[in-house]
This record gives sequence, structure tokens and C-alpha cells, in this order.
Amino acid sequence: MKEKNQIRELTFIALFAAMTYIAGSIVKIPSVGGFVHIGDCMVFVSAYILGSRRGAIASGIGMLLVDVLGGYMVWAPFTFVIKFLMAFIAGFIIEKAGSQTLRVVLPACITAGIFMLFAYFFAGAIIALFISGNAISIAAGLAYAAKDIPGNIVQVSTGIAIAAPVCAMLKRFKLELFT
Repeated sequence: MKEKNQIRELTFIALFAAMTYIAGSIVKIPSVGGFVHIGDCMVFVSAYILGSRRGAIASGIGMLLVDVLGGYMVWAPFTFVIKFLMAFIAGFIIEKAGSQTLRVVLPACITAGIFMLFAYFFAGAIIALFISGNAISIAAGLAYAAKDIPGNIVQVSTGIAIAAPVCAMLKRFKLELFT
């Protein structure tokens, strides 16, 4: 029985990684340092349905594939860690609250989204320093990274705006994937 549960767990992680990849790859709006997409919606839905650990794995892998297969290889390691932690944060808050109501899901997603904004800001500064070969100052790297903040706000806000009602609808189904 344990082996069957492990296969089921891996199957759902792979399925949600694939759905996250598709969501991050289908709708892409170019921005200065990358693109805005709806993949964050699936990051939040993955955390909601799969929980913090499984949702984090699925989200990290799915969004890593978006960057790798989309030609943004330099962002891929950062994206994996950021989206992994983003899903983990949202899932952890939902699990600790012991409720999947909108009153819990919305703040969980907002908290994870704020983490994402700061994480990508610092990742952008690191990439700017890396690409320049330390030819620019840390302050210049931070200024360069600041250009992506508006796009990231739109991206995570869109993800939350889509994920919140989706999670509310899914709550009605009372999914018990891992019992």
C-alpha cells in the first residue's frame, strides 16, 4: 500500500509540475528582464491542493522548466528556489491555519507573493552583477533589478486573482489526494 501511495504522490507532483509549466508558458507578456505569465496561479493552486512540500516540488520543477525551455537559463536556478519557497510558504500557512477558506488562502498567497517580489529583486541584482562581471556596484545592480518590480507585481497579483477563486471552487470538491 505504501508503494501505491508513493506512485500516486509522484504522479500528482509530476501532473502539477506539468500544469505549472503549461500555465507559465502559454501566456507570456514580454517585459524588460523576462516576461509576465500566469504560472503563479498554478504555484498557488499546487500549494493549496498538494500541500506545502509536494506543492513546492511541483512548482519549483514546473517553473524551472519554463525558464530552461523558454531561453531564460540564467534565471532557472533562482526561479526553482523562489517558486519552491513561494509554494512552500503558501502551503505552510494554509496547513498551519487548518483551514482552506478564502480568509486563509488569500493572505497565504499574498505573503508568498511578497516573498517572491523581494526574492526576484535580489536575484535580479545578483544576475546584473554576474553579467557585468562586477563592473557595476551593488547599488547599480539593485537599481537595475528594480525595473522588474512592476512586472512582478502584475504577475503575482494576476496569479492571486486567478488562484483565489479557483481554490474556492476546488474547496467544494473536498479533494482527498493523499489519505
